[in-house]
Amino acid sequence: MQPSARGRRTANAVPIYLIVLVALQIFLITVAVEAFSTDHESLAWATAAVSVVLAAAAALFLRYLRD
Repeated sequence: MQPSARGRRTANAVPIYLIVLVALQIFLITVAVEAFSTDHESLAWATAAVSVVLAAAAALFLRYLRD
């Protein structure tokens, strides 16, 4: 039995979301490091927290890809 067109579209979109999440996470880590180095600790911790959430989302997408 062949997968439906919607299932193929969803499976093809997941790697794109994963790439976008990882790129955004790299940007946020850069902002957090810059904020730590310039003593803007509240910005640094906020971006670090968002980066951790994005890492968890990327891990979930990767798990979905492997299943």
